Amino acid sequence: SDIKYVAEVQKEIKEMGYNASSNSEWIQQTRESSRGLAAMLGGIGAVSMLVAAIGIANTMMMSIYERTKEIGVMKVLGCGLFDIQQLFLIEAGMIGFGGGVTGLGLSVLVCLLINKITAAQTAVIPLWMYFASIVFAIIVSMLAGYAPSKRAMRLSALEAIRSN
Repeated sequence: SDIKYVAEVQKEIKEMGYNASSNSEWIQQTRESSRGLAAMLGGIGAVSMLVAAIGIANTMMMSIYERTKEIGVMKVLGCGLFDIQQLFLIEAGMIGFGGGVTGLGLSVLVCLLINKITAAQTAVIPLWMYFASIVFAIIVSMLAGYAPSKRAMRLSALEAIRSN
């Protein structure tokens, strides 16, 4: 009468000595394999995010090295340390925003391609995921840019202006 009783009825039939099978076993195996695939893809995504964070941190460090004189001039003109840090964190956030939008666009294209190939709605990105993925990319990039922004704050104004 209801799908929730299938496993129980199947067990009772087997206890009577008969062989019984149902689609619920197949559904359970499919769910388990889907969980394994999701875990594997999550791991790949985590490694990709780590590599991206390292790349953003490297980009921000290079930006600070290239703009050392500019940072020194800002300090001499009276720019606050928090303002300098905020400048580099916003820059890192913009890099994250660009990466998040690009990644989301590629994900949507892949989903559309999968759905077209399978002729079904098999790949779906939930609506909340659009917003969450971009916010997550911005947060990760700002965390990656935090250490370089602290370094920019600690630069001596005099040494920064003297540097080549």
